[in-house]
Amino acid sequence: MNDHTNWGNYAILCDMDGVIISLYARWVKPFETLISRINPNFDREAIIEKASSLLMGHGGRNRRIMFRGIKKVCEIGRLTKLQTYRMYANLLWMVITRKKFEIVPLDGVEETLLLLKKMGLRLALVTTASNYTTKRLKRKYPEIYNQFEYVLSRNDVQFTKPFPDQLVSAMKKLRVNAENTVMVGDLITDIVAGKNAGVKTVAVLSEFPDITKLLLESVEPDFFIDSFSELPDYLKLIFNK
Repeated sequence: MNDHTNWGNYAILCDMDGVIISLYARWVKPFETLISRINPNFDREAIIEKASSLLMGHGGRNRRIMFRGIKKVCEIGRLTKLQTYRMYANLLWMVITRKKFEIVPLDGVEETLLLLKKMGLRLALVTTASNYTTKRLKRKYPEIYNQFEYVLSRNDVQFTKPFPDQLVSAMKKLRVNAENTVMVGDLITDIVAGKNAGVKTVAVLSEFPDITKLLLESVEPDFFIDSFSELPDYLKLIFNK
């Protein structure tokens, strides 16, 4: 996109999983593989149906997020107590070894970040992942990580998305106003956090459009895009420039 607009006072706050890196590779694939092995007849549709309330109910806290949410997923998926215990044991081992939670950048992300930086936009990564995961991103893909001026994980705030704390902190660090800021995310917690912070919101349909669009429509983001690489073409529309 050829754009001579002065974007120096504008900021993009990006979620990580599902926007910058693959949510499927890091979470969905290993979780589905594990739960299918423990109980091949788990109720997949019930889990999908309750995804919205799960995300909102277990967001906002910076400790034990994963294990609280997984307990509820097991209940909804109709796993027995023994099967749930096996899920915990296997997931704990996966967390300790870190072998199954792959970090895979989504197509076009690096090029898009470079373009946004060239345009002069301020960039921050705002994620509910831990510092350990963001450091893994830095180690494996510094060409992506280093495009962000600030990286805020769940360890940096008391309350994570859908609370606005991370977004407000990022705007203060970047020294930008809410009206000149957009939150880009793939989950309803990202969009609600953006609205709570008073910024524009862009929902990325990314890897699961058939599932996530219906959920995201319920919280009314300002814009929908299919992938992060489309964002530069929407900036003038987003900020009415």
